[in-house]
Amino acid sequence: MPPSEHPRIAVIADAHFHDPYADFGFPGIMQGGRRLTFRLLADAARSTRVFNESYFALHHALDGIAASGIHHVVLLGDYSDDGQVETVQGVKKVLDSYAARYGMRFYATVGNHDIFGASGRHRAKRFMNEDGSYSVVSSDPHVRDRGARSIVASEAMYCQGYPEGLDAVADFGFFPRSGDLHWETPFGSDGDPAARLYEVRSPDGKTTRSLMDASYLIEPFPGVWLLMIDANVFVPVDGAVPGEAGDLADSTSAGWNAMLTHKRFVLDWMKDVSARARRLGKSLLAFSHYPVLDPLDGTADEEVSLLGRTGMSARIPVAAVAEALIGAGIDVHFSGHLHVNDTAQYRNGDRFLVNVAVPALVAFPGAYKVITIGERRLDIETVGIDDMPLNPQLRQTYDREIVRSGLDAGGMLAVGDYGGFLFEHLGHLVGRRFLKREWPQDLAALIRVLDLADLAALALMEPVAADDAVGATAAARADRVLQGRLAARLKAAGARAELLRDISAMDFLADWYRLRMGSDLALEWIADGRMALYQAVGRLYAEGNWDDVNAAQARFALIFRMFEKSISGLPSGNFRIDRTTGAIAPRASQANAPLERLGTN
Repeated sequence: MPPSEHPRIAVIADAHFHDPYADFGFPGIMQGGRRLTFRLLADAARSTRVFNESYFALHHALDGIAASGIHHVVLLGDYSDDGQVETVQGVKKVLDSYAARYGMRFYATVGNHDIFGASGRHRAKRFMNEDGSYSVVSSDPHVRDRGARSIVASEAMYCQGYPEGLDAVADFGFFPRSGDLHWETPFGSDGDPAARLYEVRSPDGKTTRSLMDASYLIEPFPGVWLLMIDANVFVPVDGAVPGEAGDLADSTSAGWNAMLTHKRFVLDWMKDVSARARRLGKSLLAFSHYPVLDPLDGTADEEVSLLGRTGMSARIPVAAVAEALIGAGIDVHFSGHLHVNDTAQYRNGDRFLVNVAVPALVAFPGAYKVITIGERRLDIETVGIDDMPLNPQLRQTYDREIVRSGLDAGGMLAVGDYGGFLFEHLGHLVGRRFLKREWPQDLAALIRVLDLADLAALALMEPVAADDAVGATAAARADRVLQGRLAARLKAAGARAELLRDISAMDFLADWYRLRMGSDLALEWIADGRMALYQAVGRLYAEGNWDDVNAAQARFALIFRMFEKSISGLPSGNFRIDRTTGAIAPRASQANAPLERLGTN
C-alpha cells in the first residue's frame, strides 16, 4: 500500500477510565434514575488527574476520532483508573461499542496503573454517598478510614496481575486476532502467556521470578508495523517472600531505565524487528507507556537543582536509553505516563530518536494525537478535547460534597467546559499539591506572598536569601530609584511596570506548570500580554549575575530559564517529522474548532 493511502492512526494516552456506572458492590448515589459511583472532588483536587470526567473524556475523544473517519486507535497504557477488575471491564465495554459501531480496531499497551506483577494488588477508593459524605470501597477488607461512613469490601476493586489482567483487553492487540496481517512477540508467534515468560532477579540476586511480557508487533494494514512495547518492569524486592504483598517493586519510576537492566531481550527483539522492517519496506512505529527521552524540554537537570529529586524527575529516562533505542534502529517513539504534551529529540551523529509525548485525557491540556504516514515522513496532529461540556450530574454531586466538607475547589467549578476545568485543576494543584510536596519551604513561602512586580524588583537587587526576600521586596516597593530603574528596563523590553502588580507569583507559577505540561498547547490559554510580562521579567534575571546559587535571585533565574525552555522547545502541536534527516517542522492545523482553540502551530 503506498504511504499516501495508509489509514491514519489516532493515539490516546492515559485515559485513566473510571466508570461511574460500574458495579463495585457499593450503593453509590441515585441521579436521573441511575445508581452512580462518583469519586470525590477532594481527591481530584490533589491528584495530577481528574477522575469522574474520564468516562466522558474517553467517549468524547472516540466520538471525535469516529467523526474523522479514523478506524485504528493506539492506547498508550493507563487506559484504566487503577486496573480494578470492574474498571477494566468498563474499558472493554466502551471499546467494544466503538468497534461494533464504527469498525474501530484498538492496539493497546499496558501502563503502571493497569496491571501489577504476577498476582496483582489491592486497591481502595473513596466514593460519594447520598448526603455528601464518603465511603471507602476496597478489595482489602482490612482497610480502615476513620472519616469514612462505611468500608465496603469488593473483589471488583482488585487490580490483577499478568496474565489475568489482560483477559478483558485480550482483543485489543495483546493476543493474535483474525484480520491482523502479522503478529508476533519477543518470543515468537505463540500468544499463550506461558510462551511469553522471562526471568527477573532481585537486586541482591537471591530471588528470581518468572513474569509475563506483553509486548507485541502487529501489522494492522499493509506496509505499517506497530511495535507495542510492554515497558512495565516489576523487580523482586530483596528479602520479600514471593507471592506476599510488597514482593515486587512498583514500575512507576522504573520504565525504560529499568528495561536496560531487566528486559534487554526486548531491546534485542526490537533491533531484529527494525532490521526486518527496513528489509521488507515496512514503516515501523514504536509505542510504550513510558518516555524514552526527557519530555520536559530538557529541564530535568534544572528541576533537580531547583527542587531536588521529585516524582517527575525520577521518571526521566537516562541518556543510555536513547542510545539503546538508536542502537535498536528505532527513530520515532510515542509515549504517555507523565501527562505531558511534548516533542523531544536525541541525536548521535547522523542517527536520531524522536519521542512524541502524548498528553493525557484527564489532565491539562487534554488531547490526543493523529498520525498520518507519508513517504519517509510522519505528520502529527494534536486534537484537543477542551470543548467537551461538563456533565451537569457531576456538578450537582460536587455541590453536595462541598456543602458538607467545605472544600475549596478554586475555579474548577466556575467554568463552562472541560478545557477550562483542566486549566483550573492544574492551577489549583500548585498550592494544594506541588508547593506542599515538592518545593523547598522557604521558596514556597516566598511564592505565596510576592507578586510579579516583586520578582522583577528582586532581579535588580543584590542577592538575598529567600528568608530575607519578603523584607527586601517590601523595602523595594518604597525605593523610588529602584522602581524608576525597573520601569525603564521594562519599558525598553516593551512591558509596563504597573501591570506586574496584578499578577501574583502564584499566578505565574500556575502558568509555569501549564507550559511545562502543555508546551504549544498551553500558549493560547495564557494571554499574549501576560506572556510578554513573564518574558520581560525573565530577561531581567537572564541578564543578572547570580554566583550564589542559594540566593533567591539565582533560584528565580532558574525558574524563568525553565519557563523559557518550555516556550522555545520543538513543535508539539501539529508538526512533521522527516524520517530521513530527523528534521521537525511545524505544520498548519487541519483539525476542527477544538484544536484551533488550543492555538497550536
